[in-house]
Amino acid sequence: MKGHLIINTASQTCDRQIFATRKSAVNGQLSMVKRSPKGFTLVETLIAIAILLIAVVGPISLIGNALHKLYYAKDQMIAINLAQEGIEVVRQRRDSDMLEVSASDIFSLPSPSYYTVDASSASLNISTAGQKPVYINGDFYAQSGGTATQFTRLITITSVGSGTTERKVTSTVEWKTGGQTGTITVSEYLFKWAI
Repeated sequence: MKGHLIINTASQTCDRQIFATRKSAVNGQLSMVKRSPKGFTLVETLIAIAILLIAVVGPISLIGNALHKLYYAKDQMIAINLAQEGIEVVRQRRDSDMLEVSASDIFSLPSPSYYTVDASSASLNISTAGQKPVYINGDFYAQSGGTATQFTRLITITSVGSGTTERKVTSTVEWKTGGQTGTITVSEYLFKWAI
């Protein structure tokens, strides 16, 4: 066992000598570079700020872009429903005119004809070409009264072919969300099913 302890002692002595040599070499190098123990240098501060900006600005811009897309998608869904509502009002008006045997139905009007619609009363109002504003009144959208929205809608009814028994109904809704303009167009063919 003594031999074993002697080897450890010799090894420890050797390790101490190597450590002392390395320590003096490192101390010699450190003494040449003057370091300020008081705080960070300007370069270190600028690097820390740059890293912080990269870590913060990237996610914030992604969140802003995602919010814009979310608002655009919401407005697009409203526009799709407004366009479909325009078609539904014309279809309901056609059916009512057929049942009442009205002389002024959608098939007796000149082609093309332009309309605004009021879904609450299922009425078609003759209009001129060009988009007309859509208003919100309580929970309902209409093309008169209420608060103006970013949506516009126009219903166009045109004859198909030379006959008077088929009409193409086109409902076009336009809107603007955050500088980006969107358009939805829904078309449907309606037939005169009663004579």
